[in-house]
Amino acid sequence: MPLRILLFVSLAASSAMAAPKDGNETYTGTAVSRRTAEFLYGEKHLLRYRDGHIAERVVLYTCRDGAPFARKIVSYVDPLAPDFHLTNAASGQEEGIRTESGGRKVFFRSDSQDTEKVGPLPRVEGLVADAGFDEFVRSNWQRLMTDKAMQMPFLVPSRLDAYSFQVQHVRSGRFEGVPMEVFRLRLSGFWGWFLPGIDVYYGTDDRTLLYFDGLSNLRNASGDNYLVRITFSPLDRRPSDERSMNEAREAQLSPCRKSPN
Repeated sequence: MPLRILLFVSLAASSAMAAPKDGNETYTGTAVSRRTAEFLYGEKHLLRYRDGHIAERVVLYTCRDGAPFARKIVSYVDPLAPDFHLTNAASGQEEGIRTESGGRKVFFRSDSQDTEKVGPLPRVEGLVADAGFDEFVRSNWQRLMTDKAMQMPFLVPSRLDAYSFQVQHVRSGRFEGVPMEVFRLRLSGFWGWFLPGIDVYYGTDDRTLLYFDGLSNLRNASGDNYLVRITFSPLDRRPSDERSMNEAREAQLSPCRKSPN
């Protein structure tokens, strides 16, 4: 089982606990190489809320100059396993979940030369996919804070299947002066002892994602997933509007002039 089995989510897809009843919000993040601390890409998140719940998210992944090279659109038809479509112009990677007349499908293409692989979304109770991890953490916050590991079936698009992962609270602390809790996500069972996990830092009070440390869902031109550290400022969130979401949804994607290593 190769390392890239850990292709779950740039868990940078987080939303505020105290979300507006209706309206839009935006925030940004910066991903650097875990190995060299070199800038890899930026993230711009645009969110739409309806009736106090997140309804849609558009994420632009940007080059150093701010130009977008990848995009993810998330539709929360299911809070834990939403529909989503990730498109990466730098590598040709595409993956996600889509709802069709015949049911929900998971799809994956590693690069522009690859043929799209499609399969039925696994019928697993409690399935979590992509940004649904954020909702899983919030809805199980009190149980996770007991420090006992929770099992979770997580979709791995590259395998068109779900695998058993475990999530566990590992420590409390402060991040940029804000109280935070650190949770670790890793494969369950034998392989969990050998493959690195992902650490995610959430604000204690509003339960928003502050920091991500692990494998990104984005692949480089060689087909490898970036090993990243992504920082989100707790002071960065601000109101947005529908026009900005539409512009992000339709923005032209192109590879960076200097591709991230």
